[in-house]
Amino acid sequence: MADGTYGFLGLDRLPDAVARIDAAARDTGRDPSSLRKVYNLNGMIGPVESAEPFQGNVLQWTDLIVGLVREVGMNGFVYWPDADHLRQLTLFALQVVPAVRAELAD
Repeated sequence: MADGTYGFLGLDRLPDAVARIDAAARDTGRDPSSLRKVYNLNGMIGPVESAEPFQGNVLQWTDLIVGLVREVGMNGFVYWPDADHLRQLTLFALQVVPAVRAELAD
């Protein structure tokens, strides 16, 4: 079970929400890094970069997810494609996930 699941919370509000969760954990003597922080990713992986988050290419998705891990502290993600589910889930599993893992390993 996730300690903090953030679904449909805008990226602009996410850092403050995570900070509140982390502060509450510290206040109760719990290490914030032990919490599972899951964010729902809703969008489409496409061939080109987009001005909209989670609507662009694999590199854009990778950069956004890596930023959420490094800068916000998220450590779990659920992907919900808008359409073309099998193809989108395949792209996510075979291209986005390995790229994120490789980037985070550096």
